[in-house]
Amino acid sequence: MPISIAHLKDQLSAYLVRWPEDFEAVAPILALNGPDAFDRSTMTGHVTASAILVNRAGEVLLIHHKSLDRWLQPGGHVEPGDESLPLAALREAVEETGIDPAALTLADPVPIHIDVHAIPANPRKAEGAHWHFDIRYRFDCDDPELTPRLEEVHAAEWRPTTDLDSEDLAARLY
Repeated sequence: MPISIAHLKDQLSAYLVRWPEDFEAVAPILALNGPDAFDRSTMTGHVTASAILVNRAGEVLLIHHKSLDRWLQPGGHVEPGDESLPLAALREAVEETGIDPAALTLADPVPIHIDVHAIPANPRKAEGAHWHFDIRYRFDCDDPELTPRLEEVHAAEWRPTTDLDSEDLAARLY
């Protein structure tokens, strides 16, 4: 069953209980009301899910994204078969890094961070510029074998938390 708006609202509510100072950033996501909230063709903005993978050494796994040419956490679009946002984040992490899903443990069912960011137009995919409402979850692991999916990423590496795209996110890991 696809992810429901009710599930999204529950995740946002739990997040705001923990981090009420993020209300302004979350407000555009709270305004979403239909299944198009998860549809990648909704150019006014749609929900994505990311996995913040943390190993025992306290490093985070980052991928070098081909189309964006940046080091980012694994993540991406919600698919119709995803049952929850944490499972969408897990699926994306497995797809992009080749990690065995059994090696990853969801640290907390409440998102660790939410980020709203612009995505540039991609003529190759016939996509205009749009917004991603990225719901991020922490997963813990040892140092599982990495087999990056080279169609989407150039590389995957364990990096220091200072390499994350958000100081707030890095601070919330510990």
